[in-house]
This record gives sequence, structure tokens and C-alpha cells, in this order.
Amino acid sequence: MLLEIWKYIRGYVIINVSGFSPERFINLCANRGIYIWNIKSVNNGFNLCISAKGFKLIRPLVKKTGCKVRITKKIGLPFRFLIFRKRKIFLFGMIICMAIVFLLSLFIWKIDIEGNSMYTDEHLIRFLNSQSHFVGMWKKDVKCSELEKILLKNYNYINWVTCEMSGTKLHIQIEEGKNNIEIEDISKPCDILSSKKGVVVSIVTRTGTPAVVKGDVVEEGDVLVSGTLEIKELEEIRAIEFTHADADIYLKTIYNYHDQVNFKYVNKLYTNNKKKDNAIKIDDFKINLIKPRIRYRNYDKITTSEEICLFDNFYLPISIDKTSYEEYKIIEETYTNEEALKIINENITRYLQKLEDSNKQIVSKEININDTKDEIIADGIIVVVEKIGEMKYFDENERRQEYEEYFREDDTNTP
Repeated sequence: MLLEIWKYIRGYVIINVSGFSPERFINLCANRGIYIWNIKSVNNGFNLCISAKGFKLIRPLVKKTGCKVRITKKIGLPFRFLIFRKRKIFLFGMIICMAIVFLLSLFIWKIDIEGNSMYTDEHLIRFLNSQSHFVGMWKKDVKCSELEKILLKNYNYINWVTCEMSGTKLHIQIEEGKNNIEIEDISKPCDILSSKKGVVVSIVTRTGTPAVVKGDVVEEGDVLVSGTLEIKELEEIRAIEFTHADADIYLKTIYNYHDQVNFKYVNKLYTNNKKKDNAIKIDDFKINLIKPRIRYRNYDKITTSEEICLFDNFYLPISIDKTSYEEYKIIEETYTNEEALKIINENITRYLQKLEDSNKQIVSKEININDTKDEIIADGIIVVVEKIGEMKYFDENERRQEYEEYFREDDTNTP
């Protein structure tokens, strides 16, 4: 295999030797050290392969033997480059293009994100830019392992992420979910506060001191479970300890609902008028190939971008942007009472489903639908039972000062 490659680099020709004594010609080549191979007998003599350098040495042997030598095929790089003798500018341009392609291969020209639904591509790419990972950066500066840790640290709803470079593309595969909840530091003491107003339906306390009971009305910010434990003896406080409060608390809360649907609305009626614009985009520089004059008063602009990819995953900072301008007319239309009522009922159903999907149990609802001259209005309240409670860490030293008189001397170092 290596010998074949070497022959191709050096160049060789296939020749036909015919005449009075082709066998003598072959013997003389062997005696003179001229390397020949693939000797095949044909009707008018022999076909054989000889190096380009050896071919220049056989003229005396041809005269001596009286043979006729005819080149049937030229093979190898030297003969490939012969076509550029009179096309030096083309050869120079080809070398420049190869150098540019090689230079472009050292950068990242595409960031591909897969598996995301909660976070959009645009949002994640903006975050990557803030972390110095952007389109056009050196490939050697991309640290995939560090980038994975950064994404996991800053996005609680990303369960796992893998990053890899392929060609000029940085591929990021993520998996989202609700299980990647930030781990609580149970070594720090905290209270549990109410995040909204409501009535306590149930409370199950695992650690901490409950501050409310079933049936209590609480306001937003009220302490539901305290992280302060009062150790009493005969109703007298003997010591204070602090803990990480933990409890399941359910409140009955109220959601106010309001929606309205106007009878009159505008609709788009598309005409058959359409114009197109094609452009070449090199990074942020755009060259318009066709720039139409848009005389439409109302139109939709739709742009699609197709990135240039030479090979598999070898993207370039060049794209073809195709833009279409579609004219439309604004038509004012009117809903019937039945149509508007159907829309507002669908909105109510969708809102109730959204509450249930967020683990809120609907206890009752009272929504009134009234129509006026111009619109239908839905107003009401929805009573739900939901899990409430947000942690608030506190400083032990500050909290201890409130109970300083209750501490025993041997408990001053109590954690």
C-alpha cells in the first residue's frame, strides 16, 4: 500500500513497447537499473509501467533495440499539477481557499442545543455568551466539562447535560425535569413562612415548632413553622435550640379570575402579492442578491436561514437568508354572541386545567359571565387548596439574643 502511494507521488506512465525486439528492450532496462513493473503481453508487444524519471532514461535503449514506445496513460501527482502551468492564478486561488478553510476549521461556527423545552435556544445562547462561549470562538478555548458544570449550577431544572465538539459545531445535549431541585442545607436553621394569604387546612410538622393550627387565617409573610425550639420545664423555658424547620402545610387560598372578549376583532386577509429577497450573510455582514422594493402597507416578513456546511458538522460562518414579504389586508369582523361565549368558556376551562396541573385542588369556583354592548366579561373567584411554605434562613446569634435570659451557663455553646 505504501509503495503504491509512493509511486503515485513520484508519478509513473503506462507505455506500450512494440517493434522488432521488445524482449531485448525489457532486458536492457533491467541491466541499466531502470525499474519497470506490471509487464503484460499484448498483440503488438508489451504494456508496462515505468516511473516518470525512468521514462527519461530509455531513449538510448529505444534506438538501440529499434522498438517503438507509446505512452498510453499518465498517472501521479506530477501530471495532475501540469494543468496548472498555464493557470497559476487558479492554483494560487485554490491554495488561498484551502488555507482559509483550514483557518475557519479552528473556530466554532455553530452551537446546537438539543433536548430543551423549558429554556429556549435564544435564552441559553445568551447565557453561553455571558460565559464567554459564543459563535466564532477558538475551539481550543472550549472547555466542555466546565461548561457542563456551569449549566447545571445555573439551571435548577436541567437534570443532566453533555457537551461535545464535532467539526466546527458545539453540540449541547440537555435533559430537563422537575426533579433537579436545589438541595436544602438542613444544617442551617430556618423558619417556614407563608407565601400568600389563606386558611390553614392541615399542617404536619416534622421538625420545628408549629406557629399555626388548622383553621387559622394567615397573611403573606407570617411564620407557619418556627425553627426555634423552646425546651421547657413546668412551663418555664430552660433552653433554646435552633433547627431546620420542615413541614407539609396546606392552605385554602383564593384566586381572582378576570377575562374579557371583545365582539369586534381584526383579521388578516392575505392577498396573492408576494415578493422575495435572497441574501448572503457572512457573520454579521449581509449582502443582498435581490432587494425588492416593498410598497405594501401591511405585510408579514418571513425569513429562513440556511447555514453552509461543507462536510458533516463542518459549518462555516456563511448562511443563505431567504426572505418573503406577503401582503395582507386588515378586515374588521365581529363575533356572534355564541362565538364569544364559546371562547370565554374555553379560556376558563384552560385556566382551571392549568391550576390542576400545578397540583392545586379546586374546592369551589364562582365565575359570572356578563355581556355588554361591546364585549363579554367573566369575573369571579376560585377557591383552591395548595401546598404553601417557603424557607427563610436566620442567623442563630441574632435569634439567640431574643432568648438570652433563658440560656443556662452550660448551654452557651449550644449549636
